[in-house]
Amino acid sequence: MVYAPGVLGIVLPEWFSPDNLRTIAIVVVVAMAVAWFLVMRFVQKLIMKAVFTVVLAVIAFGVWNERANLGDCAKTCDCKVLGFEVHIPQAQLPLNRCPAGTA
Repeated sequence: MVYAPGVLGIVLPEWFSPDNLRTIAIVVVVAMAVAWFLVMRFVQKLIMKAVFTVVLAVIAFGVWNERANLGDCAKTCDCKVLGFEVHIPQAQLPLNRCPAGTA
């Protein structure tokens, strides 16, 4: 992996596989729904309810969108989450689609 000068390379943990990240994305979306319920139940000011609802909806949409992008990574052999490259184990690469070392 070659980076431009001044760009830091970040190595993600081994458990950051596409399957794990898709599961984590679902958990985060469910957590956003629970947080939304708690905000609606306990926050009294209408403006704060609206602000929290928008913030939680944006986070949930972003996580769901990244989860959807992970579904396409097996086709393109290019898996990234929030701009960080995710390594696909050699055993999970599609046959004859991704040359070794491309994902």
